[in-house]
Amino acid sequence: MPASSSPTPELQIDLSAIAANYTYLKSLVAPGVDVAAVVKSNAYGLGIDLVVPALLEAGCARFFVGDLREGLHVRKRLASSATIHLLSGFGAGDTDECISSRLDPVCRSLPEALASSGRLPQLSLAVDTGFSRFGLPLSELATLVHQTSRAPDLLVSHLACADLPADNTNVLQHDRFMAACEIMRPRKRSLAASAAVWLGNRFHLDVVRVGSALFGLNNAGIEPCPLQPVVALKTHIVDVRTVQPGEAIGYAASFRASRRMQIGIIALGYVHGLPWSAANAISAVIGSHIVPVVGRVAMEYTAIDLSDLHPSLCLPGALVELIGSGLSADAMARAIGTVPQELLVRLGSGCRRQYVCRPLASRGAFH
Repeated sequence: MPASSSPTPELQIDLSAIAANYTYLKSLVAPGVDVAAVVKSNAYGLGIDLVVPALLEAGCARFFVGDLREGLHVRKRLASSATIHLLSGFGAGDTDECISSRLDPVCRSLPEALASSGRLPQLSLAVDTGFSRFGLPLSELATLVHQTSRAPDLLVSHLACADLPADNTNVLQHDRFMAACEIMRPRKRSLAASAAVWLGNRFHLDVVRVGSALFGLNNAGIEPCPLQPVVALKTHIVDVRTVQPGEAIGYAASFRASRRMQIGIIALGYVHGLPWSAANAISAVIGSHIVPVVGRVAMEYTAIDLSDLHPSLCLPGALVELIGSGLSADAMARAIGTVPQELLVRLGSGCRRQYVCRPLASRGAFH
């Protein structure tokens, strides 16, 4: 059967589900706790231009972005007084832009903290309590206190094992963070990210930073998953081929037909963000039928086994879903040995993004 023209795979993003997840997460914390949205890396690849307005409409007033570029991008397009924190820290050359655009860098070293303390209206500070990635070690806090009398407006740390609630590292980091708070006396404290929402109130403190959970990712492994699914990955069959027993499918002959098989070629490959490690490891849905991926993932195409389907479902142009319809990003990530955050970032960058349930706040807010 001749191949049809190759359509672009589509990542559908449900903005109303993001808003609903924010509302749900807010219901899990005490009324005085601020729930901030982490929208770094272009909102985990899902498109910061429409994700941020959806969250604003849901009541979010505090955002964490990746760097100065993202912060400026968001601030210039927001007619809002929302607080925007820069996770990349503070550079000496950033002063004017941070002040004029009301951006609040989270300082990650002693020199950054001292420079920010003397120049910026807000002082946010990261402290390393055991993650070993950025943040002042506890040993430097006394030095900071002696060199500036200014208390941080926000003190931040990050848990290494929040998705493992029984891990003693969580308690250790909590205790270290509380010791840091005793030294620094911050106005607000933030230790918990998405998975830590389920660790309990003592981890919530003043500000909870949620990212993955907003986008439907169940890092905490709560069953049944209480979060609404946000993304669906869809593409189409572009070719159907008959393969005889013993014949190879795809590069390196990693899959050989054990019987006469019908193979569908779908327009989705690693150029679109589907990891190469998905070979022979994941499934897709056609109609109500689950079919396996067979052979290696190529740059633009992947093969699926159609042998057990009715011929009417096995035609070029047929819709194929790889996330959605019960196949979650979490499940795909587990099957191929990665994390669902990586999948979102890669697929969001490589596929055509299609938004559903666009909130009213997005109209005219971004261009």
